[in-house]
Parts: sequence; structure tokens; C-alpha cells
Amino acid sequence: MKSAANATSLPQGLIATKLVPAAMDRRLVSRESLFGSRTGWGGMSPVVSIVAAAGSGKSTLMAQLHHDMVEQGVSTCWLSLDADDNTPAVFAVYFLSALSSVDPNLAREDLSTLRSNPVRDFDVFFDALVARLSAIDRPTTVFIDDFQHIGHPRVLRFLNRLLAHLPPCLHLVFASRVQLPLDLARLRVAGALIEVDQDHLNFDATQAGVFLKRYHDVELAPDDLQALITTTEGWPTGIQLAALAIRRHRGSAGELIKSFSGRDKDLTRYLVETVLSSQSEIVRQFLLTTAPLRRMSPDLCRATSGHADSGEMLEHLERCNLFVIALDRNGQWYRYHHLFAEFLQNELRRTAPEAYRDVCERAADWCQDKDLTTEAIQYALDGECYEKATDLIARHSPKLAQFDGDHYTVLDWMRRLPTQFHDHRPESLLAHAWSRAFSRGTGIAMQLTEQVLEGLKAEPGTNWDLDDARRQGLRVTAHVVQAVTHAAADEMESCFARAGELRASLPPSEDFLIGTICNCLSLCHFAKGDFELSAKVAVDAYFHGQRAGAVFPTLWADFLQVMANVELGRLHTAHEVAQRAYASARSEGSRHSYGVGLSSLINAEIAIQRCNFDSAREFLGDGSIFKEVFGPAEPVLAAIRNEARAQAWNQELGAACRVLEQGQHTALGTQHPRLYAALAIEEATLQLIAGDTAGASQTASRTRLLDDSDSTRTSFSRRPLRGALQLLAARFQLAQQNPDAAARILTQLLQARGAPTQGCFFLTVTAVRAVALWNADRRNDAARELDRALRAAAPEFHVYPIASAGRALLPVLDAIAQRRTDAVSCADLDKKLLLQRSLHSILRGESSAQPAAETRPARRSDMVESMTVRETELLRLVDAGLANRQLADALLVSEATVKWHLHNIYEKMGVRSRSAAAARAREMQLF
Repeated sequence: MKSAANATSLPQGLIATKLVPAAMDRRLVSRESLFGSRTGWGGMSPVVSIVAAAGSGKSTLMAQLHHDMVEQGVSTCWLSLDADDNTPAVFAVYFLSALSSVDPNLAREDLSTLRSNPVRDFDVFFDALVARLSAIDRPTTVFIDDFQHIGHPRVLRFLNRLLAHLPPCLHLVFASRVQLPLDLARLRVAGALIEVDQDHLNFDATQAGVFLKRYHDVELAPDDLQALITTTEGWPTGIQLAALAIRRHRGSAGELIKSFSGRDKDLTRYLVETVLSSQSEIVRQFLLTTAPLRRMSPDLCRATSGHADSGEMLEHLERCNLFVIALDRNGQWYRYHHLFAEFLQNELRRTAPEAYRDVCERAADWCQDKDLTTEAIQYALDGECYEKATDLIARHSPKLAQFDGDHYTVLDWMRRLPTQFHDHRPESLLAHAWSRAFSRGTGIAMQLTEQVLEGLKAEPGTNWDLDDARRQGLRVTAHVVQAVTHAAADEMESCFARAGELRASLPPSEDFLIGTICNCLSLCHFAKGDFELSAKVAVDAYFHGQRAGAVFPTLWADFLQVMANVELGRLHTAHEVAQRAYASARSEGSRHSYGVGLSSLINAEIAIQRCNFDSAREFLGDGSIFKEVFGPAEPVLAAIRNEARAQAWNQELGAACRVLEQGQHTALGTQHPRLYAALAIEEATLQLIAGDTAGASQTASRTRLLDDSDSTRTSFSRRPLRGALQLLAARFQLAQQNPDAAARILTQLLQARGAPTQGCFFLTVTAVRAVALWNADRRNDAARELDRALRAAAPEFHVYPIASAGRALLPVLDAIAQRRTDAVSCADLDKKLLLQRSLHSILRGESSAQPAAETRPARRSDMVESMTVRETELLRLVDAGLANRQLADALLVSEATVKWHLHNIYEKMGVRSRSAAAARAREMQLF
């Protein structure tokens, strides 16, 4: 469990006090009788409801239960709520932060992602959280205090689902001033609920006597004690106030008790007359000048009150029971009881409103010096020091939003700041725009950047006090944010145009902005299908992101570089980058779990490409956070597509289709037509691979895939989408027993201008064409076509694109294997044979692929430009000692073709024999 003393290590934006229970006071009056025989973890009901008025001892009872659970070795966490927590995003962040004290792994990834994506489908998120909580395997109790502040339907839906599916090892304890708005009837009937109400918490005469003696050393006559119980109705705070008054009253206790009602309506009068006014002037001033503090340390109190011995004063107040609660056992952090704090704050506002503002401002300054930025901002807002809050937000929000991707905190700060102050600083406007762009608010983001650009046009001194250099810097930043916003909205034409102009004009010193723009350009090239250029620009983005020390653009550069290299068929390079990204994200002390998700996603992509579905599923657990759109579409597509592929190849086609359909729904709702089309194509493709032609036809009809007039086909993404749709059309032709028509489509794809000669698309088209040729009774052509794909894929062990041709590929594989039965071993042929065997096993549903240890293919020096790939391959086999007949079997050609290739090789290399050609090739480092 976290204590307030170390709570400053919590993520930015959290109020640490809310996650810390009160320290156990040994003087507490035992309340074990409230639970009868149902005490301890094993005996207590899994849900406890404590509902009573303020000052009734709810939090005290919770603290006692918490202490008992800790003593029994039960894992515990604590959350005190306030009015700001009544939204799904804020509640989820605090709830997960509390859980992280029990199991950091349970909450870390979701917590970081929520901060990066504060706008999401919280029903889906909370349902997934309920499922994860069911995996808790050791006794755990979650304490939730001040639940009266919660009423949001989605938060209540989550808690009701959790109560309905409460795992055996998880208990919940709620405290509230009003009845819990939760479905407790089933728990009540099942005897799984303990309910504590006002009557239970009110002291009887015996308990009141113990309390007065332990806390105030006051002993009353039985009649006076009973009168006090009658007067206060046993209300604990009323008895506490009476005790404070009795200790200072010069007359008899009985007379005072008769004049004291002890209820809420007289609370203020008695606090003023009996508590505050009876203190020394030094104590009164200390109480008032520390009243606005949410938590107090000696150093913070010294800064706000000016009292030199603040530590001794806090200890004195605790000893005198002046409603001070210790938050740890070290005397480092305290807080006032909520009722007492509210009274003191109101009293300070009433008697010295300027003093209240000054205290808040000094508290803000102290927190700022201690890097407690969110608390500093909150104190500035409490004191209505709005300019100070604006300055703090402007100073800190750019790094959080742009460098770290912490959009939750930025949006939370802007939510707290009054709207009329939002435009006082252009830096906070731009950070707000950036976070809006990654939170499904691209329209608002664009409005904010336009507001900044318009403001920068004004004459100096009429708007923001900025020199010319600063104005120009902000102007450039605004244009960069607009490019990012276009990318997040999948408006690739606009993004490409703006990013291209900016890249040409940015000075070399602006590493962060250059890295960001390079990522935008890389994303645009990727969307266009220019994967070579995408990978190259992503390398530049990584370089500049590293130089800027910016996590966010560096992570994106790694993601784009891996995805582009996967499309190019360079799995070794992709693997190296993905491993680097994963190690960096997992490094000790890293709080960028967003990076863990992104790096897990690219590692899952590589595992899928090698048909290592078990490994892919492990990575997809962390990468699944990107299944909801909160930025550019590429991570969303990768997360959904890879989860669906893993399920489909595990014979779970229905589950795969549901994942893809949910993704299509999300894409439509967030206006991502390119993502929608890609997911629809994937769904129909998986159905055809599984032999579900009727299902694929229904998918194509529902999503209008084969409708050329569909608005999802933008000019920018026309080439990759057209290629994917033509490939899908060829698959439909094969499914309908039209292999010749399929072969014609596939041949056109391979011969089209600019068609790839390597990578995912090339391998898939070639493998499917091999099936079409085989079904058209062109068996030798089919074998050679498949061999072409095997030759390209084997060095990188690139399995999935070929396997996606489906089980219809098996007879072609068998034919190739039969010809290579007696083939002599060599490195290149061994890689082909390994790939063949893996494909055979996968297509028969026997196992996932298991590549050899990850190694880079040997780097080749300059080779003769006129040497073809086929000739180079043949030279490798010659060097391995294969005779002409064996060469023909290995390459699936005739002996005459082998001799013709050898003749050409001899001519080009200026040699006359096989041995001389092999020796010359080694000299040229061809292999």
C-alpha cells in the first residue's frame, strides 16, 4: 500500500491523499460488535456498505477495518472520492491507481493508456477490467470512501457488473453519506452483504464513556453520560465537540450538556464558541492559515502559515484531538477532518478573504517547487489565482502532451481552468489542441490552433506579450499541431501537404518538431503504400526524437519503421527495431506504458507474420489497448487485425469476425473510412481462407466492398486499397471455381506498373496465383510460382502471406516437396525446406511456425548489376555441390533451363567452368 509519504511518486495529475487511508489510532473504540461473528477475511461478507451522515465515524470504521485486514495479511487499497471523480475517465484513473498498490501489473498498462486516451468506450474498458479483476488470486480488499459523490451511469454500471461477478478473492467496502445507488438486493438475499447505518455507528453510553476517557480524559457521571447520549443521539462528532467544550467549561458538565444539542444545525456555533475561540491566538492562526490544504506536512504548513515549528504544532493538534488525522506513522503528512476543514475554510473566507487567497498562492508555490504540479494548479484555482494557474499550465502542458503523451492530465487541467482563461497563453492552447487531437477531438483541436494563429497575427502588445522570435516559434508549432491533427483524423492529403511544407522550412535545431513532422510524413507514405520511403523517413523521425529526448515521437518512429519493414518483407530489420522499442518501453523506471502497448503491438505483428500465434497472443494482451481509435488509424488496424488473425487460425472464425465488425463500427463512428475498408477486407479474406464463401459474400455486401462508387476510396489511399480489393476479387473467383479468371486478376497485379517484387503483398499475390494455376491444371507453372514466393520469403522466414492462400496450397507444396526429396543440403535450400515444412504443418492445423534463431541475412557487397536473382540462387546451389539434375529439382525447372542459366553466368563472369564460377562468386561476396 502506498503511503502519503511516498505518494509523490504517483503519476502526474493525481492527488496523492485520496489513495491513502488514515493511520490507525490505537485509542479507537472497537466496533467489532457491528459485525457479530462475521469478522476477519474468512468470516466477513464480501461487500460492506457503511452509510451515515457526516461526522458519524464512517472513515474511522473503514480505517479500523483496513488495519485489521493488513494485520491478517490481506492485500488492501484505498480510494477517497470527491466531486471531480464523477466521470468515467477520472474515476477509472484513480481506481486503477489504487489497484496498482496491490498489483502494479494489474493496472499499469491500462492506467498509462487512460492517461494517453481519456476519451474512449468506457463500457468496453470497464467490462475488460471486470474480467481482469476476476484473475485476482490472493485475498484483496478495496476500500472506497465518500461514495456519495458518484452517480455517473457508466461508473455505476461498472461497479454493478463487478458486484454481480465478484471474484472469491476480492472484497469491497463502501462508505457514503447517502444510500448506495448500486444493485445490492441479490447480495442482501444471499447473505453476502453487511450494511452499517447511522444507528449502528451512533455511540451507546458505554462506547461514549470509553471514547471520552481515551481521547479526552473526561469521566462523566452516569446521568450526565446518558444525558449526553440523549442530547447528541450518540452522534460521534457531537460527542467529540461536547468533550472539547467540557474540558474548558468552568461549571458543571451537566449544565453544559443540557445547553448543547450536538446536531448539525449547531455545529458552526459550537466550533466557533467552544473550539476555535478557546484556542490560543497562535493555534487559531495556524488552523486558519492551513485550512485550505488538502494534505499537510510540516514544511508545507511552514510555507503557508509562517509558523516556524509547524511539525510540533501538528503533533500538538493531534494530541489535543482537534480533528487532525495522521496519514502515516512518521508524522510527515496529516489532514483535517472534512467537517472541520470545511468550517475552517469558510471561517477564513468570511473573516479574511485575501488571506485565503494568499494561503492558496503560497501552497501553489510550495507544490511547484516540489514538482507537484497538479496540486499547485489546484491550489491556484482554489484561491482564484487564475493567472498563476494559467502560467503553470502553459509551462508544463506542452511537455506532457507532446513529449510524454499524457493527454488525461492536460485535459483535466484545462477542465478545471475557467474557460475565460483558456486563451490567455498560446502554449496551453496548443497543448490543449494536441491532446484533443489524440482524444477524438480533432475538430476542436483545429479550432484551437486556428485561434492561436489568429492571435499571433495581432499587433505586438495587443494580445500576448511575445517577441518576434517567440511568435514565429509558436506559429510553426501551431502548423505542426495541425499536421498532427490531420494525421489523427486520417486526413492524409492535408497532412501530407502541410507536413511536406513544414519539413522543408524547419531549422535543424528543432529536433522535436522535425521528429513529429517526419512521423507525419512516414505515416502518409505508409498510407499511400510507399513503404520504402515510409521506413526511411521513420528512421529520421527516430533520430530527431532521440535527440530531443521526446518519448512520444520516438515510439511512433519505431512503430512506423517496423510496420513499413514488415510490408517490405524485411522481418529481421523489423524484429531488431521492435525488440529495441520493447526493451526501451520496459526499461526500469519507465512510466510510458503507452510505449509498452505500442511496442507490444509491433512484436505481435512480427509474430503473426511468422505464424507464431502463441507468441502473438502474449504480445496482443498489451497491444489490445489500441483497439479503440484515439489517434492515427495504423495502430488500431494492427491491433484488431492481428487479434482476428490469431483467433481465425485457432479455428475461432466467429470470434475473429466479431472483433473485426466491432472495429468497423468504431471506424464508422470516428469517421475513419480507410480503417473501415481495411477491416472489412480483412473480415471477408479470413472467411474465404476458412472456406466460408457465403459469409464472405455477406460481408462484402454489407460493407459495399465491391462497390466502386463507395466513398471510402479516397484518391490518397486508392492504390493500396485497389490492390487489396483486386486480391479479394481474385479470392472470390477461386472460391467460385473460376481459377482462370483469378489468375488473370493476379497476373495483372504482379505486372502492374510499380507493383512490388517483395514483401507481404507480393508474397500473398504470388501464393494465391500458385493456387489459381494449380486449379487451372497448370501444375508446373503453379510449382514454379510458389517456389518464387518461397525463395523470397525463406531468408526472413516470412510465413503468413503465403499461408494466407489457405489449405488449397497444400497440393502445390506436396508437389514441390516430392521433387526435392533427394536434394543436397545447402544453406539457401535448407531455409526453403524449413519454410515448406512449416507451411505444411500450419495449413494442416498441426502447430504454429517455429523459425530458427533470429539472425540477420549476410550482407552482400557490390555485385554485378546484370546478375539476376535466379542466377545468384543457382550459383549458391552450385557452390553447395549440386549436379545439374539436382539443380533442376531444387529450382523446379528442366535440366536444359539449368544449362542455359549456367551459360549466361559463365558469359557474365568471364569463366568457363562451374568451379570457377563458384570461386568468382565468393570473391565478389555474392553469398
